[in-house]
Amino acid sequence: MNEMIKRVSEISELMKSFSNKDKLAILCFLWNEEKNVSQIMTCTNISQSQISQYLWKMKLEWILDSEKKWKEVFYRISDPKVLELIWSMKIIFNK
Repeated sequence: MNEMIKRVSEISELMKSFSNKDKLAILCFLWNEEKNVSQIMTCTNISQSQISQYLWKMKLEWILDSEKKWKEVFYRISDPKVLELIWSMKIIFNK
């Protein structure tokens, strides 16, 4: 528990992405495979400009990574802690 208290700032920063419903929707959609902006737009009903802002911010926070393939950029979750948190939420909320 002491170690967790020492990392409260880090944990709080990570949880900010989970407190925004649009960012959370994007993360849940990216949970099991990489997607491009068009695919994210179709599934989440978030505007292209808003998605781009969220993706950019989450890349700066080291939550996401991207790879350009042909003319498209594909995004994926790069932080294993985020993958585990989403998996835990799926278990908790899919009852």
